Amino acid sequence: MNYTLDRIRRYKEILADIGYIDIRVQELEEEILGVSGQGMGEKTGKTNKFTSSVEQQAEILMEKKEELYREKAAKKRELQRIDNAITILTEEEKEIISVVHIEHRKYYVVQDKLNLSYQRIKQLEKQAAGKMEKYIC
Repeated sequence: MNYTLDRIRRYKEILADIGYIDIRVQELEEEILGVSGQGMGEKTGKTNKFTSSVEQQAEILMEKKEELYREKAAKKRELQRIDNAITILTEEEKEIISVVHIEHRKYYVVQDKLNLSYQRIKQLEKQAAGKMEKYIC
């Protein structure tokens, strides 16, 4: 149960990671353009190919870009797992998970909003985590 809730608590962090990856990909694309920006009319040798160091640098940057795409895809799947798991919850359970674990707010916020005791909220939270565990782990 704790593992499930820990993963849910990382929801906003995962969103931020995806945004950061997008920024890194843009930077890499600009770097790749800079490295491989040699015009076709310019000869680098008899074969009119990039020098090996430029070609290697461009390959390294492309590999980094592909790795970032794989990392982004994994993070998106993680968010999809969480979103999918939330769909099976009751409205009260969704509210508790959303407010306490995704928005990182205090339990009393949910108590006031749902007019429930702390003990009942903890009970619903445990119940929700149990339901979600199958879909998140």
